[in-house]
Amino acid sequence: MSIEGELVRVKILRCAIADGSGGAGELLDDRLEVACGEGAVRILELQRAGKAPMKAEEFLRGTPLKPPLRLS
Repeated sequence: MSIEGELVRVKILRCAIADGSGGAGELLDDRLEVACGEGAVRILELQRAGKAPMKAEEFLRGTPLKPPLRLS
């Protein structure tokens, strides 16, 4: 994922199927719902490289993400 021009590695630990559509990797809202080409997932728990696992809400407090943004 690229945040403010910096490439950030993130491991998705837990997610759930969500309603939504768009291009693969397209951020659909400010709660980490991401399009998968067909359908979407909401990221619930993730881990940045070298950091402890965290819930999506904790991640977004320190790194607010808003559409349009493409995760890859």
